[in-house]
Amino acid sequence: MQLEPKKSNRIASTLGILTASLLATAGANAQVSGEPIKKGSMQATQPIQTGTDFDDNTYTDEGLIRIDAAVLVYQEDGGRVRAIEPVLGVTYNFEDQSSLSLKFTADILTGASPYGATLAQGVQTLVNPPSTGASGSAGTISTTDVPAEVLPIATGFNDQRYAVDASYVTPWGEGNTVSISAGVSKETDYKSFYGGVGLSRELNQKNTTLSASANMEYNVSSPPGGHPRPLTVAGGRFSLENDKKTVIGGLIGVSQVMNRRWLAQLNYNISTSSGYQTDPYRVISVVDSVTGDPVRYLNEARPESRLRQSIYFGNKVALGSTVTDASVRLYHDDWGINSLTLNLAVRTPVTNRFYLKPGIRYYSQSSADFFNYYLVDGQALHKYASPDARLDKFSALTGSLMVGYKTSKTGEIYARVSRYEPSSKTNTSNAPGYLSGRDLFSGTASTSMIIGYTYAFK
Repeated sequence: MQLEPKKSNRIASTLGILTASLLATAGANAQVSGEPIKKGSMQATQPIQTGTDFDDNTYTDEGLIRIDAAVLVYQEDGGRVRAIEPVLGVTYNFEDQSSLSLKFTADILTGASPYGATLAQGVQTLVNPPSTGASGSAGTISTTDVPAEVLPIATGFNDQRYAVDASYVTPWGEGNTVSISAGVSKETDYKSFYGGVGLSRELNQKNTTLSASANMEYNVSSPPGGHPRPLTVAGGRFSLENDKKTVIGGLIGVSQVMNRRWLAQLNYNISTSSGYQTDPYRVISVVDSVTGDPVRYLNEARPESRLRQSIYFGNKVALGSTVTDASVRLYHDDWGINSLTLNLAVRTPVTNRFYLKPGIRYYSQSSADFFNYYLVDGQALHKYASPDARLDKFSALTGSLMVGYKTSKTGEIYARVSRYEPSSKTNTSNAPGYLSGRDLFSGTASTSMIIGYTYAFK
C-alpha cells in the first residue's frame, strides 16, 4: 500500500526559497518575500545567504559567464520529509551591463507527513488519500491503523518537482534598470506558471536606488482521485475537476548607502491570491466533548482569497573585514496571521581565501483565525477549519554556520548547515478529556545542508 500525502508542491516552493540566493550573485540586497507559511513541516521560510553575498572584491562579472551549482539536502526529525534539491544556474553577463540568467531545479522528496488528526488514547483508523496506480487510474481508498498516543503520520510520501526559470536584466536609459523574469514548475499533482517585471532607478550619485516590481503566478492543482469536498467526512465525495489559484503581487523599495560602511534597505511587499488554497490531503479530527476521543474526521477547508503584506528592513555594516547582516521583517495577512522575523549573520574572514559566517534567525507568528487542532462534536461547524501546524501560533529558532573558500578571483566553494527548532505557543489546558494539557503541535525540527560552487569565465 502506498500512501501519498502529496504535500510536495509547497514544500518544494519553500526549498526553492532556500536555494534561490545560491544563484543570485548580484542579489546581495534581496529579501525573501511572500508567504511565511509553506507546505510541509517547515513552518517558516528560511532564507539562505551564500558565499557570494558579501564578496568584497571590486571586480564585476561584466563580459563573463557565471556558472552556479548547488545541492540542498533537507531532513525533518522523526523520519519525516527528506528532500534533495540540485540547482544549476547559468548567467551571461554582457558588456553593455545587461545579463541573461537560466536556472534549472529538481526536487526529490520522500518521507512522511502528518494527516492533521490529533493523537488519541486508542487505536485510530484513518482513510488514506487516493493514490494513482501503475496504470495511471485512480486507486482504491485504503486505510491505516495508528497506535494509541501516537500522532497520525502518513508514510510513503514520494514525489519529484522540476522547474525552469529565466530572467533578463538590462539598462534602460541613464540610471535605470529593467528586469523581466518567467518560470514554470511541474510535479505529479501541481503545476505553476509565473512571471514578473521590475524597474530600478539610481539617484543621488548612485547612493540611492528606488525599485518597484510586479509579479503574477498561476497554479493548477490536480491531486490523484480529485479534490475532497470541504468539511465533509474524509474518504467521501471528491471533485474530479482541477482547481486553480492565481497570485498577483508587487514590491516597492529603497536602498540607501548611509556611509562608506553601511548599506540599508527598506521594502514593502503586497500580494493577493484567489482560488483553491485548501490542502487536499489534510483532515481534522472531530472529538467527543467529554472524553476527547475522535468521533470522525473531516476534510479541512480554507478561504479562497488571501491578502498578504510585509515590511522588510535590512542592514549591512562593514567593520574592518567583518560584515554584519541584520534584518527585521513584519508580516500580516487577512487570515489573521501576524509574524516577526529577526535575522543576524556575521561574515568573518579567516584568511584572504577562507571565511566563516555564523547566523541566527528568530521567527514568531500568531495563529490563523480558522486554525484548530480539532473540532468538537455537536458544535456548529464554521465555514473554515484547518489543523495545519504552519497556521498555528508558534515560534522558531534557526542556527546556521556557513564556510566558504575562494578558489580563484571569480570562483568560490561554500557549504552551510542549518538547524531549525520550532515550539508551539498554543495553550491546550481547556481541551476536552484526554487532549487536555497535551502538546498537540505537529510541527517538527529539521536540519538542512547546502553545498555549492560558483565560477565565472570568459
